[in-house]
Amino acid sequence: MSLRVACAAFVSVSIAWGVACGGRTDVGGYDETIAEGGAKDASVDVVVPKKDASVVNDAAAPDVYVPVGTACGAPDAGPPAPWTPNGSTPAQFHAPIMQNYGGLTLSNPILIPMTFDGDDLRAPIEDFISSIGCSSYWRATTADYGIGDAVMGQTVHMSQTPPTAVDDGQIALMIRQGIENNQFPALVENQSLYIIYYPSTTTITLQGEQSCQSFGGYHNSVDLTDGRKVAYAVMPRCDGFYQLGGIDELTATSSHELLEASTDPYVGETPPDLAYGMPEPNGLAFGLVGGGEVGDLCIFENDAFFLPTDYPFYVQHTWVSHAAYAGHDPCQPTTNTYFNASPTLPDTVQLPQQLTASLGISGTLTSTGIQLGVGQNKTINVTLFADNTWPTTIQLTARDYAYFMGGKPALSFSWSKTSGNVGDTVQLTVSRTGTNAQLGVEPFVIQSESQGQQQNWWALVGDP
Repeated sequence: MSLRVACAAFVSVSIAWGVACGGRTDVGGYDETIAEGGAKDASVDVVVPKKDASVVNDAAAPDVYVPVGTACGAPDAGPPAPWTPNGSTPAQFHAPIMQNYGGLTLSNPILIPMTFDGDDLRAPIEDFISSIGCSSYWRATTADYGIGDAVMGQTVHMSQTPPTAVDDGQIALMIRQGIENNQFPALVENQSLYIIYYPSTTTITLQGEQSCQSFGGYHNSVDLTDGRKVAYAVMPRCDGFYQLGGIDELTATSSHELLEASTDPYVGETPPDLAYGMPEPNGLAFGLVGGGEVGDLCIFENDAFFLPTDYPFYVQHTWVSHAAYAGHDPCQPTTNTYFNASPTLPDTVQLPQQLTASLGISGTLTSTGIQLGVGQNKTINVTLFADNTWPTTIQLTARDYAYFMGGKPALSFSWSKTSGNVGDTVQLTVSRTGTNAQLGVEPFVIQSESQGQQQNWWALVGDP
């Protein structure tokens, strides 16, 4: 039932082709919100942290929650047309854009929050769900993918005692039976998204992985007996995720899953019905390690979660194609100056058939990269760029996939120099010392750091 799930992962970066939800998100496994253990500063770019409490105290009614969001009404218009380059010329240095591989999306999502009685965060959860779909944050991050405003549907308040342990297969069955037995709101095809919030007393397992250890949330899908598809998201209660807690942690991870479930909802299909689940083929390296969905591609940023100036809940920066194409920071919304280090990749690399099949993509796929046999090396140019003035030195590092997985490296690197300024071109020699049996290709990343910020640029080494 679930070949490709999608999760918000916790500790390490793991790719797990349909096996584990441990740090990558969604390439052949899940879609997660990843926290790279120890390698990221999760301090978020927030001016003043938001109050973390289940109840906003009111002098007249101290136990009554006072909503802080503005509930969305029915959308004024239909969803926008998906963004495409339309023949425009990209910036000289630009990150990959997202591609729809043929799947469906939730064009005007109906968000259905499901909570258990006694949950002291029910009111702020429903405040968040009712207000996110018409926020400037939502519109800035969904319009490229043909997603319009979202609204909150009928809420579900569950009176049964929450389970102490539950598996995703049981959750999928509960959703299917609840819809078919009219216990849950009726499915609106290709619009409804059921979002289950479990308390901290419930441990959730997903293909052998455990909530709050390997993942902080995920989205998946299940078929009804009549063949209709149902998208759902599952939110554990994981205090401390990205150094957030309470409602802040929940809304941050929820924003990741809501956006991904809208742009790539049917991840559990066999074969997967891949929509905006991966970048374009020449950018597949960006999705192979951390996950290929719109939230995954930005989860490695050290300011991934943030508090907008015009929205009262924590959310996550999300990959926006038109910004990437224009050479700006693809993780939006942001007004920060964007810098990075872009490699010149001289070759075409063919992805192994088992890899493309695990992504839910049929046929042969090729990507720009570097062709190297074991024992060979090649020197490429890496150019430092920015979309505005960047006055300070940028430090450069290259790491292969094994660095994040704790495995044996298949690549080694040598720089002509390990720092430079915007406009400089430096040389990077890549040597292949082995083969990754799991992937058949060797992803690697060029990391550029300056003024407390870090950017990543992914590339592939493949067989000649």
